[in-house]
Amino acid sequence: MAITLKPHERLVCVGQTALRAPNGAPLPAVPLYKIVEAGDAKEYDRKAVMTTGESGLYDDIAAVFGEKYKQYVDGLKQIGAKL
Repeated sequence: MAITLKPHERLVCVGQTALRAPNGAPLPAVPLYKIVEAGDAKEYDRKAVMTTGESGLYDDIAAVFGEKYKQYVDGLKQIGAKL
């Protein structure tokens, strides 16, 4: 679906999501975008709006999710599942 942005709108990347193929195989991560007013675009910059503590928590959570996903993939490899 194509969307035409108005002159005062911008796209800001607000995250990523991992997709899966119909057979369950992981696919590359896909960026997620939000349409914002041009003047508000900087507000959505993660480093600009997070405090040091929030940024550290974000990184900690990302590390936990990354490790859990690695355990999942390693488990699939152990049972011989096709990735």
